[in-house]
Amino acid sequence: MRARLTRSPSRTPSQSQLCQWCLTTRVLPRLAVDAYEFAALKDQLTGAEMTGPRVAGDQDDMSQMPTEYKPMFHEWATVQPGMVCLARKKKTAVFRQYVAAETAVPVIACAACLPVAQEKDYFFAGVARSKSVRSPDDGVGPTTDEFFTVSLGGMVTVLNTSGTQIHPGDLVEWCLINPSAQRGNSQKRLKTGPRRIGIRTASVSSSKIIGRALSFAKSGETLDVLVKQ
Repeated sequence: MRARLTRSPSRTPSQSQLCQWCLTTRVLPRLAVDAYEFAALKDQLTGAEMTGPRVAGDQDDMSQMPTEYKPMFHEWATVQPGMVCLARKKKTAVFRQYVAAETAVPVIACAACLPVAQEKDYFFAGVARSKSVRSPDDGVGPTTDEFFTVSLGGMVTVLNTSGTQIHPGDLVEWCLINPSAQRGNSQKRLKTGPRRIGIRTASVSSSKIIGRALSFAKSGETLDVLVKQ
């Protein structure tokens, strides 16, 4: 018997209802990288924009220097399994303008040129389960949307980018910037590609919680996380 997602005309299904429906029907949500988000990115970010206020009174000249530059589209839009995906809040009004929205939900999986102040504009959309590798275009722009699937529940494997150890039982949340860079200790990031959406330990009052850690991992190691539903 095929499971069916029911809803009243005046209410939209919650994330927990969507997760339960996806697990019941054995269907994972289908997503596509939102190219309109790439077009809205700045060409460069200063250190202060990328990390936010690090130390009280930190207004030196280095914080106003360009620190990050807009990557190429094929680098920005590539998604690998285990990457955290986000979606913009309050996008229902313009959702029908996207061709890919007929069959997939537009999300982002890259934090390049996104100021830390814009964290409030996004919400957790899942952890990538399949890959979407984009090839360099001809300069005109992409011609097709590469779809991929994400996990909204159960156990997922992610990379510890928090700069510190994560222990079993710790709450995990997503972030746009490495916590050590936000504290002013370091601004190092991966040199093999653009900045990605990271994770760090969270408090119970955080609104960005992904789930709870199931294994121990040092910085740079993979760990298992039980995604909340």
